[in-house]
Amino acid sequence: MELPLHEPRKVPLDLLVFDRENPRFAPSHDIEKSSDVEIIVALAHVADLGELLQSIATSGYVDIEPLVVLREEQDDGKLIVLEGNRRLAALKLLTDPDLAREAGLELPAISHGAQDSFREVTVYRVAGRDEARDFIGFKHINGPHRWDSLAKARFAAKWYERERSQGVTLQDIARRMGDRHDTIQRMVAGLYVLQQAEKGGLFSFDDVYPGRSFAFSHLYTALTRPGYREFLGLAGDWRKTDPEPDPVPAPSLPNLRQLLLWLYGSKQDNVRPVVLSQNPNVRELGEVLAHPKARAIMVTQQDLRAAYAEVDTPGLQFERSLVDAHRNLEKALGKVDAFAGGDETLVQLAREVSSKASILLTVMEAGRR
Repeated sequence: MELPLHEPRKVPLDLLVFDRENPRFAPSHDIEKSSDVEIIVALAHVADLGELLQSIATSGYVDIEPLVVLREEQDDGKLIVLEGNRRLAALKLLTDPDLAREAGLELPAISHGAQDSFREVTVYRVAGRDEARDFIGFKHINGPHRWDSLAKARFAAKWYERERSQGVTLQDIARRMGDRHDTIQRMVAGLYVLQQAEKGGLFSFDDVYPGRSFAFSHLYTALTRPGYREFLGLAGDWRKTDPEPDPVPAPSLPNLRQLLLWLYGSKQDNVRPVVLSQNPNVRELGEVLAHPKARAIMVTQQDLRAAYAEVDTPGLQFERSLVDAHRNLEKALGKVDAFAGGDETLVQLAREVSSKASILLTVMEAGRR
């Protein structure tokens, strides 16, 4: 059937195919050769298909927002779904129980008449990927249906790689996607480091230590800290320019392998990650890597607590405690109007705070003299 451009039209579901360039599907470099089953399994890990399946099976498909489609180059009548692959996956599963079984997914019972609601679905055909890119980017980067950070990075990187020869920068892309900070640049820089590790056999998504979802933010946040960049041999001003693929110099590749083990562990080697949370672990490891003796302890003992003890001196602990105390007092002052005056215990606690603050100031001033 001939589908006009830029006009919503209903089409049979079997004309729609997945966009194998969609950044949300899977980390694999072979995703463009993957079957529908493999794509659906990958999508189920990141997109919570279960809730959508239940909703459509119970209440039918709410055909309000058209799927954004592109005609396949082979011109066989098939339409690539650029926007709406999660919905397409749910609809394909509900109309094909064999597909669901192959994917290892359990289908909910479909209510009477629900399937009739998606024998045809509304689509909106665009002429090319460029035409849909701004809309998709804003919707999933800073809009109402946000992707995870790895999908965002893949999307921005592909856009950048296609248009950089025309003078487009990551800053331009970030502006068009509604990112007012440098988040997109940090994500793409982190993605290039991760892809270099994958290509070099230093890292595999299948080898991440089990039990936790992949925290891409650990890596791209880490690379904002000088300790990590020095450990990987990255230039001090590396973050100030648009990133390039394969940024880590060859002599530092063993360090990249070690860093990814600290961040994500290894299922095959039964190595647990030492970074369990972004705060404080990413910060702590960065401080360790910036300190020669602490870094040596970390490399030899693989013990973040032991290495950080070399960095976290009593002086730093005092500074941190004083800053925390000041912050908490500011919060208390901001809520003091809520004190009704009936709790004498709180009044006594405030007196103790005042007394201890006075002693602290006396000791500190004596130390200055």
